Amino acid sequence: MLAAILTLCGIMSGFAQEVKGEAGKWTFIAKLTNPEDTLMILPTDNYKEIKEVVRQNGVFEFTTELTEAKRYFMLTPSYLRHTGGFGLIVDAVPGEVLTAEGFCENEKPDAGLTFGGTKFYQHYTEAFAIEDKVKEGENAQPAINFIKTYPNDEASATLVSSVGCYAPNQLDEMLALMSPEIRNGRMKDYIDKQIEEAKEYVKQKEIEGKTLPMGSMAPDFTLNDLNGQPLSLSSLRGKILVLDFWGSWCTWCIKGFPEMKKYYEKYKDKMEILGMDCNDTEVKWKKAVAVNELPWKHVFVPKGSQVTNDYMITAFPTKIIISPEGKVMMTIIGEDPKFYELLDEMFK
Repeated sequence: MLAAILTLCGIMSGFAQEVKGEAGKWTFIAKLTNPEDTLMILPTDNYKEIKEVVRQNGVFEFTTELTEAKRYFMLTPSYLRHTGGFGLIVDAVPGEVLTAEGFCENEKPDAGLTFGGTKFYQHYTEAFAIEDKVKEGENAQPAINFIKTYPNDEASATLVSSVGCYAPNQLDEMLALMSPEIRNGRMKDYIDKQIEEAKEYVKQKEIEGKTLPMGSMAPDFTLNDLNGQPLSLSSLRGKILVLDFWGSWCTWCIKGFPEMKKYYEKYKDKMEILGMDCNDTEVKWKKAVAVNELPWKHVFVPKGSQVTNDYMITAFPTKIIISPEGKVMMTIIGEDPKFYELLDEMFK
């Protein structure tokens, strides 16, 4: 049946209207004129679920089991290699089908695209473009105008993220315009999640580019270790201490572990590393520690913890070197060889 639909879509201008959804699943069908024949598709909340989709008969097709609305990355291999291509984020909803036609460009990936599909995506092209307008102008008026035009359209839920991040002072006004059926319907959990993520984004932007002053006392904390026992920062005084803020979902964090293990073995008599797992679940955290065979100490940083704010963490991995007396010596953001050069310089 789907093959027949795709054939029909390929020859009709009504491409976006000819697909039916299936309960508990989400489908993305794209007829793109870009030169690359592969798309990498993954949910924004789990980088490990990446799927490679190859163009067949001129069409990219992806279907996944889905129980709640969430956002997905659509990336070309060249975009991942930072050599061109495009990357964009789309909204996935259970039981719906999203179609896309056109050409994507790196700078404006949505500019040459027309979206459609099942009912949810009826006005998605317009809503998708409005996200960029809100971001560029830091003004929610385009989103507000959309909701006024389509007060009962679920696509208005997809605008919560951009308004919450770039025009947060207008978010309440926007939400008040949504009909109760939309605000409290099947998109409720999605909307609530986008609101919380937007608040966190705004909070992180406020401290972005800032680090703890060198020579300042590192804020103390007590968090649970792998055995569920409380471990405080102050209990680790006496050696150079490295706080490694990471997560099992962070590709660069994982890539850096082999070198970290080598340097830990080299200097473990002179320093300690404390892994600070963030934005994770305890199950995934413990599994990642075991799979990567990380020999240093570890604690779990629960979502909403004040610790990441106290340490001004805006990117992962971030490593903070603390003196034996508990003072901040250096902050290194990203997987940077400079970190290992600093260790060699300190311990030579």
